[in-house]
Amino acid sequence: MTPLESSLVDLYAKDPREPGWLSEARAEALARFRARGLPTSRDEDWRFTSLAPLAPLVLERAHVADADGGAAAALLDRAPGAEGTRLVFLDGRLRPELSRVGALPGGVVVCPLSRALREAPELVRPHLGRLAPPGDHAFVAANAALMADGGFVHLAAGAALDAPVVLVFLASSHRPALASPRTLVVAGEGARATVAEVFLGTEGVYLTNAVTELVLGEGAEVEHLRLQDESRRAFHVGVVAAEQQARASLTAHALSLGGRLSRSELRTRLVGEQASVAANGLYMADGERLVDNFSWVEHVAPRCSTAETYKGVLDGHSRGVFSGRIRVLPGAQKTVARQMNSNLLLSDDAVVDTKPQLEIFADDVKCGHGGTVGQLDEAALFYLRSRGVPAAEARGLLIYAFAGEMVELVRAAALREAARELVAARLPAGARLLEAA
Repeated sequence: MTPLESSLVDLYAKDPREPGWLSEARAEALARFRARGLPTSRDEDWRFTSLAPLAPLVLERAHVADADGGAAAALLDRAPGAEGTRLVFLDGRLRPELSRVGALPGGVVVCPLSRALREAPELVRPHLGRLAPPGDHAFVAANAALMADGGFVHLAAGAALDAPVVLVFLASSHRPALASPRTLVVAGEGARATVAEVFLGTEGVYLTNAVTELVLGEGAEVEHLRLQDESRRAFHVGVVAAEQQARASLTAHALSLGGRLSRSELRTRLVGEQASVAANGLYMADGERLVDNFSWVEHVAPRCSTAETYKGVLDGHSRGVFSGRIRVLPGAQKTVARQMNSNLLLSDDAVVDTKPQLEIFADDVKCGHGGTVGQLDEAALFYLRSRGVPAAEARGLLIYAFAGEMVELVRAAALREAARELVAARLPAGARLLEAA
């Protein structure tokens, strides 16, 4: 085993306060992890992403005593949360003084997962681990064995939340540490909500291994945003697993802006007729960083639709990876699916590997996919310069015109504005771009 694998195994400890079913699930997940180990480039789904920089790490749990409250407050300034409910977790523990839960409509529960496990296990147990089983995914198995606190959002049939729920996960440890947040969102029949998960960290070396499960009942409508802007020395793996019943609508945004090595996964199954998913992703990297996006959409029922667009902006010696797969199973007739990955390379040394894939086992479908890689339009750059726009600002304008399209797809205004600021901060003359917007 690598030092990382050994340290993850060593971090496992049985908690006698937990219900027996959860302890058993943790032990089984640990056994799965020990048997499987971390993926390598021989695993097709990890073909372009080497975990070699991770392997030597020896991690420990983040200690609450080490938590830097001042750093946390500074980080929190970058997170959305001007309205609605916001739960803030610092190094894996809820910080009530930084959180806010206002009045919630009837039929809505928003609380830390740890509290839901204690006070409403009947709402948690049927779903926790069902959509993200540890069997075939090493990082999911590690999360299941070592998961700490996270968010729990439960909407009864017909319940609706107008303001977004924002879950903020902050990392402030000065020692190599592991964070294993776990979030469960259950939207009953006809329910509606927007949930954002925001990952921020100070300039330490740490691994965030996050798992989120989204359960969408018939006609439910969920907008989910993952915004990852962690330390440039950090490692991040995040898996979102969803299941959609008939007419359920999921809009999933993945904005990957930070981390030395990060991977964002979306896995969803459309099991009811006329379910739909819109998967939107934006990744930006520079220096020696690597950012990986993986999506897997399975059409089980007929008359469902997928609209998937991912964009990447890569500079320096960075590397981007997009691997997306849409599977249309037999019987999923009348499927409409579109998948597109576009990349903008800002340097000669940036590299992207893009692999959009369709697997179609039905004969009455409309499906298409594609991928592009290009550079900044020199003619457009010249045009802006000829109108007196400084060179840096002209480059920033063109990059934001490309990347900002994904940000503008976020429907919740507060989340969209926070995303705009974080994206613009990475661009030349970013502040002026926001003023002009």
